Amino acid sequence: MENPISSYKDARALPECSLSRAIEGGLSRILLQEYEQIAEERACNAAEVEKANGLFVRVVMSLEKKHKVRNGMLTRYSGKGFPSEFPVTTKCILLFQVSLSVLSFESSTIIDFNADFSPASCQKIHGVDVLLFGMYVYEYGDNCPQPNRRRVYISYLDSVHYLQPQMYRTLIYHHIIIEYLRFVRARGFHTAHIWSCPPSEGDEYIFYCHPPQQLVPKDDMLRAWYAEALKKAQSQGIVLDVRTIYDEYFKDSASNPETGEPFDPTSLPYFEGDYIPTEIEKIISAICKDESLTKSTCNPNSKSCQKKEGKRQGTRSNPGDLFNKEKVMSQLDMTLSRMRQNFFVAQLLSNDFIKAVNRGDDVSSWREDIVSNSSNESKQIGKSPDILETPIIPKVLVSPSSRVIGDTTDEDPFMDQECIETRIAFLNFCQKKYLQFDELRRAKYSTMLLLKELHSRAEKEQQLLIHLKIISHAISCPGCESKNCIFMKQQFKHVTECETTYRNGCRTCRRLFSILTKHARDCTAQKCDIPFCNRIRTRRRRLLLQQQMLDDRRGDEQNDRHQESSILT
Repeated sequence: MENPISSYKDARALPECSLSRAIEGGLSRILLQEYEQIAEERACNAAEVEKANGLFVRVVMSLEKKHKVRNGMLTRYSGKGFPSEFPVTTKCILLFQVSLSVLSFESSTIIDFNADFSPASCQKIHGVDVLLFGMYVYEYGDNCPQPNRRRVYISYLDSVHYLQPQMYRTLIYHHIIIEYLRFVRARGFHTAHIWSCPPSEGDEYIFYCHPPQQLVPKDDMLRAWYAEALKKAQSQGIVLDVRTIYDEYFKDSASNPETGEPFDPTSLPYFEGDYIPTEIEKIISAICKDESLTKSTCNPNSKSCQKKEGKRQGTRSNPGDLFNKEKVMSQLDMTLSRMRQNFFVAQLLSNDFIKAVNRGDDVSSWREDIVSNSSNESKQIGKSPDILETPIIPKVLVSPSSRVIGDTTDEDPFMDQECIETRIAFLNFCQKKYLQFDELRRAKYSTMLLLKELHSRAEKEQQLLIHLKIISHAISCPGCESKNCIFMKQQFKHVTECETTYRNGCRTCRRLFSILTKHARDCTAQKCDIPFCNRIRTRRRRLLLQQQMLDDRRGDEQNDRHQESSILT
């Protein structure tokens, strides 16, 4: 009888790509350096240092989609040429580790705990994968309109504290971010954005049910954690400068350096799930209510009702007095000024290149000398200088090398994984399947079931495309002798008559609905003839609304935290 463990497909068997190999390679290099440094401090051989073995990074989802602009922003600024949607590639990056604990051993099994527990040897003793870390990113490429062109947004990341040895956790998680920034910089993205926002107590970002003893980082701790990661990236010449979104678009009445005009909301990067789009919607909604109330109660002949926004008196030496800020921008300024340290802007390429991109220039043949800043000076970014001091890391001098900037084209294939398409989809999947990470044994079980789902989806991807063609034919076909057509018509008949349904585990229904879901996600028809397409699209819109509501709540909680801190101070 076949041992079920021997047929178990692990994380190592998931498809690799250039991004996953780049991150894994970077982790290997930094860990080797760390082992040597520890050995030097302990005055021992590097082979005697405990190591973080069995680490595997995989990009399990890479999907091209359209990020829709929300109604308030679109209604107010579409006349200024603001786009209605942004093409974006969203990715999910996961880190697994082969657990050194053994599922089962024969009574005669002898374990040599001094042996080399490399990934391969872990597999020999039936090591079990444990999912440790997840990160969702959004990549807005060269084909994306402004203000998002050639920017990346690190949206969510989350972890559970089962990585062994624990002393490498921060190093490894920092360098997943660092190696990702190195990779996208080489592809031609000029800026990376991070919103530092810890989850509120009881909330889950990616993993369902964290270990109860795992502490949730406070606001200042998380900012310091990100600041330290970006300082390391600066020391390696990956990041040229770190500032905040407030410094770039609001501080000292900032204006567009090309036109001299003040920035307005159409100048701000507009990312899915970010704080700023959510806050803009709230501000626009409040302004519209105020304007509507004013119109209904104000006498149009009154001078107070004839007051208009406009430029006020000032001097060129004091540009802050030359104009009033646009209403939305002014209120956003007041809100962001309280939490400016939470919004990191990591500059990856030169100012000249960024200006050319912002002008809409063709930068396909742009050459640039890649060299890091040689200054050893370090400033505190994203936190108060009196808390959690981030260590000052000296800059590493790098010889300049001229090369053509990448065109942001992604050479890695797209991967569709419905269960992990968004963090909400992953949370819902885990809740439905009771996949929890609050204990190590549960984390192992949950990881095994997730891997089973990921492997099965990868194997069926090509079959899905073939079945979609058959469905399109069968729906419009009055009747033919094709076995595939007859079979597909029988499948639809089964779905309409099935008493079990896909919700209660009918395999036939679930198989057909997985195919229809793939069609519905890409379908743009006003009324589609494919059965259940409209119903599935309605469900997907509800999930999107759920995601927006959670993002709104995330922003509200951050507002509440900073309002409380401002009252206390």
